[in-house]
Amino acid sequence: MLGTIWINAGMGLLAFVITFCTALASNVWLVSLERAGIAFVIFFLAAFPVRFVLGLVTQPAGSSVIEGPKPSSAPLAEGEAETKTEQAVEKAADEAFSPLSFTKLETVPPTENPATVAEVVRRLTDE
Repeated sequence: MLGTIWINAGMGLLAFVITFCTALASNVWLVSLERAGIAFVIFFLAAFPVRFVLGLVTQPAGSSVIEGPKPSSAPLAEGEAETKTEQAVEKAADEAFSPLSFTKLETVPPTENPATVAEVVRRLTDE
């Protein structure tokens, strides 16, 4: 996200002041204060997605949003690099996609006869 929480507070405060001043011209001060408070909350919360989108837009093309672990600065020997590569390939093969297998569900036969249930419902609706 771009910026800090103060950007949210600033947007909310700006909305509060503008709403309060414009509503005060035609309303009682308490109604104006209530509407300005609502505007503050709405604009404060609306600033979160705005900051997120601006952070995505202004981010350089090569970097990612989620940063992974930083590589170590110590150079690896050639054998160590091959071993780490082999381990990564084995780990990826172990985590390969496998579809879910569902067990077959058993159908449970009804305990009451449907004709009997229908007859009981007809009798109860007639009474």
